[in-house]
Amino acid sequence: MSKHLEDNNLIARWMDDRLSDEEKEQLKASGELDALKTVIDDIDTWKVKPFNADAGLSRLKEANATVVPIKKHTNKNWLGIAAGLAVLFTCSIVWYFMSTGATTITTEIAENKTIDLPLGSQVAIDAGSSITYNENKWEESRLVTLQGQAYFKVTSGSPFVVNTPTAQVSVLGTQFNINTQNDQFKVYCYEGKIKVSYQENDKIITMGQSVTLHNGELQVTTHQLSRPDWMSGISNYEKTPLKNVIADVKRYYNVEIDLPKAYESLQFTGTIEHKDLQHTLTTIFTTMEIEYRIKDRNKVIFE
Repeated sequence: MSKHLEDNNLIARWMDDRLSDEEKEQLKASGELDALKTVIDDIDTWKVKPFNADAGLSRLKEANATVVPIKKHTNKNWLGIAAGLAVLFTCSIVWYFMSTGATTITTEIAENKTIDLPLGSQVAIDAGSSITYNENKWEESRLVTLQGQAYFKVTSGSPFVVNTPTAQVSVLGTQFNINTQNDQFKVYCYEGKIKVSYQENDKIITMGQSVTLHNGELQVTTHQLSRPDWMSGISNYEKTPLKNVIADVKRYYNVEIDLPKAYESLQFTGTIEHKDLQHTLTTIFTTMEIEYRIKDRNKVIFE
């Protein structure tokens, strides 16, 4: 930038629209305005805080005072264009990632969360699970990706879709629970109507019905539940492999359990009320006549 332009703050006052007609012509004739216009035109489309041009130019001059001069034959106009493009590129990258609106909610061991989704829908997330959704695109596509288990309360409106690693669930307005933990897939409908899609198969269920994926097929059964057991701190099992039961225990408690292979395929039937770790382990192992002890408060040793 020429010393004349710097001394008269022409660039700063042009950005702030405080130039006279004569000064505008002078700045235009200098040729230094062209490189800035491209950057300014793009910046005008962004949502940024008001810019204090005089203060910004002052800080720029202070920073430039510490820069080692480059050879005199260097093209200053080209440097200005390069610097402007670098700033524009950096800001564009930041803007792109911020504008996607992708939100991921994750729960840890022994943790569950209830999240208010946009436009009134709600989801309760079980321990060791996660959901991802795009808030910016919510009105045009109510899409949620689920890993683990969650209970949804969906307001009426556009289609609401839940993608899981196994199958897809589509609804309009309803309450339902999806469980994809321990390599299983179960959906319980508590209100309204939902469609479950797996490969080329679809099943539509209503309140009081459930869908389970078994041997590659969707099977419809009934239930009498008013809400998922896990939301009341209860786990119900019917001829469930012990390794799956222990996987649930490890999600609800900070405990180390190295289940012997001889026990993995044993089947457990019963109800566990998750009061504390000792109560849970007693419910499982004592009823199955498996001897164990707790070491260092959070490690289970088998005799």
